[in-house]
Amino acid sequence: MRLLIADDDRVTRDLLREVFEGEGYEVDAVASGEEALVRVRAHAFDVVLSDIRMVDVDGFRVLHEIRKLGKGSVVILMTGFGTMEGAIQAVRDGAFDYLSKPFKIQELKAVVRRAVEHNRARDQFAAGPPRQPIPTPKALIGKSPQIVEVYKTVARATLSPSNVLIVGESGTGKELVARAIHEYSPRAGKPFVAVNCGALAETLLESELFGHVKGAFTGAMSNKTGLVEEARGGTLFLDEIGDVSPGLQVKLLRVIQEGELKPVGSTETRIADARVIAATHRDLEASVAEGKFREDLYYRLKVVLIRLPPLRERMSDLSDLVEFFLRRFADKIGRPVSHVSDEAMRLLHEYRWPGNVRELEHAIERAITMTRTSVLYPEDFPPEIRVGASGREGAAGDTGSLEAVEKSHIRKVLEDTAYNQSRAAEILGIDRKTLYRKAKRYGIALKRG
Repeated sequence: MRLLIADDDRVTRDLLREVFEGEGYEVDAVASGEEALVRVRAHAFDVVLSDIRMVDVDGFRVLHEIRKLGKGSVVILMTGFGTMEGAIQAVRDGAFDYLSKPFKIQELKAVVRRAVEHNRARDQFAAGPPRQPIPTPKALIGKSPQIVEVYKTVARATLSPSNVLIVGESGTGKELVARAIHEYSPRAGKPFVAVNCGALAETLLESELFGHVKGAFTGAMSNKTGLVEEARGGTLFLDEIGDVSPGLQVKLLRVIQEGELKPVGSTETRIADARVIAATHRDLEASVAEGKFREDLYYRLKVVLIRLPPLRERMSDLSDLVEFFLRRFADKIGRPVSHVSDEAMRLLHEYRWPGNVRELEHAIERAITMTRTSVLYPEDFPPEIRVGASGREGAAGDTGSLEAVEKSHIRKVLEDTAYNQSRAAEILGIDRKTLYRKAKRYGIALKRG
């Protein structure tokens, strides 16, 4: 690998030459920006390490000219006068990194090594065959024994008209499984209608599910067809069924048991013909025991029961999931990101993933959006993951329970997002109503102070 050093300070120049020749690089060193451009025009360099403040041609000019030449050299800028404005300009102008002097030699070597990896990965990306867009998966990804059991249950469910209950923590892929069952079932050509029962108030949810007639309540200016009827012949997916009120549970039981419904404000009985797939993150058996969920509805729903394991219980699937999301978002965002570094993969394996696969998906998308290289490193990932993996927060052994892990994680995400509730909910993979409920449950403030 060829490295060009441009620095008008002879001591720095000689030191860097000695360091990188010792690392096995072929090094050329010059004392000015003008000389650097002469060398770059005549030869190909993998990495150019340039000081910013030089008398004739400064480092920014060197960067601009090298990028115009289009030879693929990666430029790292160094300065003894680091400023926020300088760093912003360096990043906007396409520098690989912006280093402030004095720097630690080991850190500098690591940056140059990453620049080399970036160059190789970029070349491989450009030379490879055109990559096909990655479709959204119809179900889960992985080969672990836990997920294989899920695959088998899903396969059996597609052959049956029976109702299905999917249980699992938030972000484990419950809707993906519901869609897979529908798309491989005899009802595949009919509608798949999804509703989040936990995101709507009781009166609004009743109207959404069963429809209403004109004048049924204030604001009902016309007749409205409910989602149960819209799903006729197809599948009705009731997400977060554990949040449904007792009154609505009775009406849902009638839909499932009798195959009929009444719109709000109507005396007319209508036919309901939809396969019901329900999902929840709650322990419905405990809710039945506490009298919060009807036992007869529970058993009507759980004819086929699918339990989705949390990501922390199937960590052998992590690499496959990372690869899938990496390819999908690299193509979507248009970044030639080739892989995740070893140290970042260790970080991802050490983290507990309270938000499960959805949190991983957001983390990969964020990392690809933030990175300036062809490789993802720990600093590209959200701070809550770096902190959680370090053991300072988020480790089950420190907190003693999953609830404590979740509480700690929610608090950390709120702090890192400056209590932006919408952004925090997005990172956590939940809606704002669920965030409010969890914050109230755990006694977490939703505003600073």
